[in-house]
Amino acid sequence: ELVVPYLEPIFQGLMSALSRYQGKSLLIIFDVLGITADFVGAAVGEGNLPSMYIPQLLKLWDDLAKDDPSNRTIIPILESLASIAMVCGANYQIYALQTFDSAMCMIESVTLQLSTTGDRIENEEDADPIVCSADVIDGLVEGLGPNFATLVASSSRYGQMFLTAVVSLTQHEVPGVRMSAFAIIGDLARNAPNVMEPALPQILRESVNNLDPVQPAVCNNAVWAIGEVCLKCQGNPAPLEGVAQDLVQRLIAILAGNGPIHGASDVPGLAENAATTAGRLALVKASFVATDLPRFLLGWCDGMAKIEDPNERRDAFRGFIQSIYANPDAIQRAAMNPSDAIASILFAVVSWHMPEDFEPSAIYQVQFQPFPQGEEEVFNALQKLVHDIKTSVGDETWGSVEKNIPVNVRQFVREAYHL
Repeated sequence: ELVVPYLEPIFQGLMSALSRYQGKSLLIIFDVLGITADFVGAAVGEGNLPSMYIPQLLKLWDDLAKDDPSNRTIIPILESLASIAMVCGANYQIYALQTFDSAMCMIESVTLQLSTTGDRIENEEDADPIVCSADVIDGLVEGLGPNFATLVASSSRYGQMFLTAVVSLTQHEVPGVRMSAFAIIGDLARNAPNVMEPALPQILRESVNNLDPVQPAVCNNAVWAIGEVCLKCQGNPAPLEGVAQDLVQRLIAILAGNGPIHGASDVPGLAENAATTAGRLALVKASFVATDLPRFLLGWCDGMAKIEDPNERRDAFRGFIQSIYANPDAIQRAAMNPSDAIASILFAVVSWHMPEDFEPSAIYQVQFQPFPQGEEEVFNALQKLVHDIKTSVGDETWGSVEKNIPVNVRQFVREAYHL
């Protein structure tokens, strides 16, 4: 807020420097533009500000790309434009078509350029222009929201081939390109899902194929994107029918520790994204998940307990609850001792009450929080689930569960859930 009144002279100074600076100094200007957009936000797109700097950036991009689309000076321009397009939102509309066509042209040109150098890309940095162009398109998706569909339709040159290009990016040999492709897919699902409907089966198949923690960033984006698609498929499971079985097997490998690097524990955020996607898949159709639930119930609980985003947490738990009721025997079969499975469920439930700065090592001293306001539906569902589990397993098993959890957790669950 302190910077906003000074944005006009700031942009005037930066654009004046843009015409005079070269080399590393020029790159710093692009970085400043992107950082300003990231930290100031939508204000960089208000009034006449966009006209002061966006046309010059687009012209410089176009001039450099005509000479050599692989020119490394283009990279920071694209990085700044990705941030600017996202935060400007609808105010970027008048520049959107030129930006979209330029980004698609970059992807096309650099892909062709790389294809002539050999069967494989020796240096992954050579694909950076493709990565950054895809990020610009993703910025347009996030910034324009539902209007992105109109943008694609308005492009006479690239509108018809947009989906083909996205699918091709998901198959690219360079992991960074695939990572950016799945960011586009996830944001399309959130903002303009109709755009990808014609290619949705192929997009889902490629997304599932990339659920491999050996490439953690790609895997993370792919599993997140699938979860966003699942949200749009509630009430319509048909698009997921063809991939649901393979998807669940990949989620099991991530959450149950059967993957090539022993699951998601070494990849920040992956367990959370996988747990969210499992929940959202179950919300589409519980039977997609319920059959195999005993194989990854413990890992699912562990992943859910780590989710911070309230919407993702809610979806994960709602789907988990539906899966449990669709296959209640899963609790008995998820571990050698059923009490271990129940304890995992209780710890996941209690995670709703943990403070933001909670560390697992401090479980015995934790100050439990009330259930979040506005989440009464989830609380009631969890309370019913815990009561039903206690009733179904009997006093002996429930007593064994209580003996093996910390005293403060046991007391809190009894009081908060009226056990």
